[in-house]
Formats: sequence, C-alpha cells, structure tokens
Amino acid sequence: MTQPAQAARWEKAQKYERSFWSAQADRLHGETSKFQWYEERAFKVWEQAKVFLPQDGPIWALEIGPGPLGLINFLDADERYALDPLEDYYRTEPHLVSLRDKRVKYHKGTGEDVSRLNKIFSFIIIDNVLDHVQNPGKVLQEIHDNLVPGGIMFISINIYTRFGSMLRDLIERWEVDKGHPFNFSEPSITVLIEQTGFHILLAEMEDYGQQKKRYRQSKQVKLMLKSYLGVVDFRFSAFCRKPL
Repeated sequence: MTQPAQAARWEKAQKYERSFWSAQADRLHGETSKFQWYEERAFKVWEQAKVFLPQDGPIWALEIGPGPLGLINFLDADERYALDPLEDYYRTEPHLVSLRDKRVKYHKGTGEDVSRLNKIFSFIIIDNVLDHVQNPGKVLQEIHDNLVPGGIMFISINIYTRFGSMLRDLIERWEVDKGHPFNFSEPSITVLIEQTGFHILLAEMEDYGQQKKRYRQSKQVKLMLKSYLGVVDFRFSAFCRKPL
C-alpha cells in the first residue's frame, strides 16, 4: 500500500473510531462502572510491569492511542502522558473527561510522532493500537527511540493464525473491518518487535481454540461467520525491553 493510500485508509479508520466513542459517550451519563474493566486491566498490567521496571528513580509512563481514558489513567507512575489523534474530540465530551485523572497529561498526536513530546520514558504502553495506525514499523521505532536504555514497552494486539491473517488481508480489499487497516499473526508481530531492537521478556496469548468456540456460541452472526471462516482474532500481549 502506498503512503497516500495508507493515509486515506487511516483517515477512514479514525472516522470509525470517533463514531464508536461518540456512541459510548452518549450511553455514559456518569456511569463509571462501564469503564471498570479499564481499571482492572490497568492494575494487572502495572503489577506485571513493576517486575521489569527499575526499582529506583521516577517512572515516566506514556500510552499511545489510549482513547479517552486508557490504562494510563489508572497507573501509579510518577508522571503519566497520553498521545491520541482524537484527543481534540475527547476533551469536548464531558462524560468522558469526567472519568479522567487530571494528573495525566493528554496530548493530540499519533504513534508515528512520539518524539514531538520531547520526553524520554521508562514505560510505554501500546494497547490494541498497532493495527489501527498508518505505519506500524515506524510506531515501534518511535517507541524504541523514546525509551530510556532498559526501558519497557507493553504491547497488546489482537492477532490471527497465519491462515486467518492471509484471509484477513484479502478481506481488507473491501475494508470490511473499517477500524483496523493492518493485521498480524504471532510470527509477524514477533518479528516486527525484534527487528525494531526489542527483547521480548514475557509474551502471553489467548487460547485460539477457546476464542473460536466463544465466537461460535455467541449467536452473533458476524462472530459466528468469522469463526467458520477461520478469521478469529485473539489477544497477544508482551513486555519488551530496549537493551541497555
């Protein structure tokens, strides 16, 4: 895909993302319980991250593409930053803003441009984002360049089997999945992480068979169809270190 085509595809994905969060904001009206899973997930990630993060000195954390809240909203880091291309929109939605920890510094921007923050971080999160961006390789390189030596990246992304990834590439011609311009299998995401210069310290994956079974039992036509076609997405997560 050419750069202009990638940019156009990304713009469509952003419109889809904005419409999703607009619908969420309309449903909220102060019901913080709807985002409780953010806090629970953040706690789990933070407990795992602390094993790898330095035990002395401040922890400066960044989340790329957190949406209106993100995991960053709930971390116990010394300084917290967020970078999202839709930030100008999120800050206009009072129901979303009311859930934010005001100590988090939210900025508008993309993962391809982390350097504009003029900050070096010890912990960077990219959670369910890499398949939404314009240039996945550049995003990972920006993360690498803006981490301290020995710094940690937490990445989480929904992946496919090799067959599912190939089929998903064919389906992308029709842009059926509007919010996700890219897709990855376990080998392809692992290679991309390691080519960027990271060492994978801990990797976890959901069970593909169980996820496929859940899709078939869901009674949702779209999920059932994905199951029978073999286009089932399942979560891959990893803590990765930039070498000293």
